Amino acid sequence: MSAPPVRFATFCHISELGVPGYRELHRMVAASRPLTLWAPSSALLNDPECRIGPEQFVKHVEDGHIRIVARRKWLIDREARDTHPWAGARWDPAVDGAIRDIMEEDLGIADRSLRRVVAAEDEQGWQFAEEAVEQDPEGTRAWEALLASDEAERVIPPGTLETARRHGGDDPRRQVVAILRDAFNHGNAVRESDAEIPFLMRRTDRAFVHRIAAMPDPALTARVPRPTPSTEDTAAPVDLAEVTGQLLDVLRSIETRRTDVGKFVGTPGHAALVAWVAAVCERIRSDGVGAANVDVARELAAQLAQGGFPGLRLSELGRRWTAGESLAAAVGTLDLWVTVGPFATGSPGVNDVLGLLTAAFPAGRGLCRRVGLIPGHFDGEQWPFLYAGRPATRRSVPALLEQLEQRSE
Repeated sequence: MSAPPVRFATFCHISELGVPGYRELHRMVAASRPLTLWAPSSALLNDPECRIGPEQFVKHVEDGHIRIVARRKWLIDREARDTHPWAGARWDPAVDGAIRDIMEEDLGIADRSLRRVVAAEDEQGWQFAEEAVEQDPEGTRAWEALLASDEAERVIPPGTLETARRHGGDDPRRQVVAILRDAFNHGNAVRESDAEIPFLMRRTDRAFVHRIAAMPDPALTARVPRPTPSTEDTAAPVDLAEVTGQLLDVLRSIETRRTDVGKFVGTPGHAALVAWVAAVCERIRSDGVGAANVDVARELAAQLAQGGFPGLRLSELGRRWTAGESLAAAVGTLDLWVTVGPFATGSPGVNDVLGLLTAAFPAGRGLCRRVGLIPGHFDGEQWPFLYAGRPATRRSVPALLEQLEQRSE
């Protein structure tokens, strides 16, 4: 009995990334099992460069490849969505109605992590942030100083910074409250997603997580997290996010016009990709390997380089033999020689022998592959080629290796 596919649950606050996040959606789905999205926008699925359309998106949710977590109001209240100030919130009955139906269907599943659509608890971020700022004036001043510096735009995600300045106006304290509210709500969303790692595609997101990683549970204390770099203990999630960010870059580089994530997801190739990236992340967790020492492109190239095309080539059987004689020697049967002998005496080309074998024997292609007339199957990592939509051949394998090596330079 084969082992069940590896689970590698990821999370993305996709709508905060805007259109660029939806252009990466198909890659995130391919690298996850499952991908959990926070309050996705059905409107942005219609972006021309989003390679997962509305219908396929719903199918991925139905099949469990995509999970959705959002506030209940987002999931059920069409009027609230249609009157929301953000245009991306608009309700699409074909998508959002189907998602609402899936949520209601899964309510009877006791294990929350197995539900495909989950209604999150009401937000508590404002309350936490108000208490935190009240109890730690020193920490609040540190955040105010950061907001007033040129570093703010490099450390605080653009959506969070824009919300803070809109909410706080000219009041630095109110801006800090908005930042801490956003930080708490985002962190709580990750926890509610039951995911192992978030996709943090922007450098500001990773820098921000470093800054707030020490944020305590408000149930224990309301101490404000000072805007200082995180400790080594809190760096692991960011390192893992760095690896998944690299993986998305690699997937982008190996894609072809034949890449079809709709056909790829749920296949053994998808399971192999997920297992591969999960193993890289597990090495970081268990061995303490920092993301700075991990190059996803180089690691994949090293594994591909170990593969080959096993098979016996005609050149290895003796240069003086005809094609027919070489086949007879390789297979070791008189019957085959009797069959192809007349063709061999006329000095046929290799293609003639190939055509004869393929037409005359059900296993003809297998025989030809065995002696090297047809390239053998590549015995290395297959998922990169399955994802790309192209076969692993003696030409495509070196080309992919060169691509990966160029990325890692």
